[in-house]
Amino acid sequence: MKTVLVFYLLLSAHFRPSIAYRTTTDQDSTVELQTFPDNIRPTFDPYQLWMQSLAKVKAIEFVVTLVIGTLGVIGNLLILVVTVHYNYIGIPQVYMATLAISDLCIAVFGLWRVLADNLYFLSDGVYWFCVHTYFPVIGLDAAASITASLTAMALSLDRYLALKYPMKHSEYWPVDKAKILTVTVGLISLIFGITYPLRYYISTTRTPGKNMLPPEWTSLGENQAFTKTSVCVEFFFRFALPVVVMAVTNTATMAIIHKSDKFRRSMSKYTQSTINTPKCLTMTVGIVIIFFITNLPKACFMMDFIIFQYSHSAQFNTSFITFAYGGNLLAKLNSIVNIIVYFTLDSEFRATLLKSLRISGRRPVEAACNIAIAASLQNATGRDHPNPPQHASEAQLNVFVPVEEENTCFQDTRLSADDTFWGVSTVSCQETQVI
Repeated sequence: MKTVLVFYLLLSAHFRPSIAYRTTTDQDSTVELQTFPDNIRPTFDPYQLWMQSLAKVKAIEFVVTLVIGTLGVIGNLLILVVTVHYNYIGIPQVYMATLAISDLCIAVFGLWRVLADNLYFLSDGVYWFCVHTYFPVIGLDAAASITASLTAMALSLDRYLALKYPMKHSEYWPVDKAKILTVTVGLISLIFGITYPLRYYISTTRTPGKNMLPPEWTSLGENQAFTKTSVCVEFFFRFALPVVVMAVTNTATMAIIHKSDKFRRSMSKYTQSTINTPKCLTMTVGIVIIFFITNLPKACFMMDFIIFQYSHSAQFNTSFITFAYGGNLLAKLNSIVNIIVYFTLDSEFRATLLKSLRISGRRPVEAACNIAIAASLQNATGRDHPNPPQHASEAQLNVFVPVEEENTCFQDTRLSADDTFWGVSTVSCQETQVI
């Protein structure tokens, strides 16, 4: 009997689990779950698993947005610097500057949003500041995006009209009207951006255990008619209208360019050189193509809300959230590719940028030209010029000739008292922009 008892105790000790088990039942089956301390307990909650995968996606978005935002700030500042250095600001340059300002705002606001998402927990003051600026900044970001889209549309339409009706375009659409148009577009876009803080807010009470700033609906945002109308209006002005107009004008522009090239090839070289072509045509085509590529996923995401109201996003679909983040990042990528398009396709922009960065190698050549001209004039007249120039400008080469040679139509009146013997004949060295 004693042997049987000992054997029973050994068996019970061997088969007894070291950790207690508890049984939970639901309507489908009985699941046996092992209990652990709270700090090491694994989670089987689908929502918690989805939040963990979402945190990984947001970490990747944080790094990529920082890189894109930084490059966007640098690139668009360079575009503005080049625009300031232009000798003449035409209509294309007005639209280019507006695009640069809009893309600069997009980059700055995007940087602020990801920083607020990841730094709000530093202190109560930081949390309060992030809460009160989060959705207003997102609204400004949307307004800047709408401004950029409408400005790109205006640039495409303007270049088509300049190519199709060159005389009427220069007469009825001066630079001042283009400036007024860009300011008006920016103000209208702000109205659309205001809807974001009207629809969403973040609670001022910090929720423990939350690893993000949870948005909540305002009383106005809970109105489905207002929310859907706001999204539809933003979609129309940000994607639908620009895409349709740019597709039509870009196709017509490329058709005209093709016919023009065929006509040019049938001419003599001298006749080809006398034809003036509107500037920035190739650059405009590049901007339109890049706009289509970078904004298509974001447009699909907004169409999903208009049609399905994000109904499938409530199923903890990580793929849907990843697509949403990817479309947002690709749309922001448009803010850094414009400088690449300008630098590649616009020779005037490229030359001005290199000159602004002081890496152009043309200054020694220009200085040598002026020295040679001054020496030849000294030999011809037997007299030194009191203040010979050190170098010529990027776009002009100053050729000095005596006043007696009746070049009065080229004379420059900006001469000092010591320069009364000299006139200035200005010969333009700037190449005409070719498609």
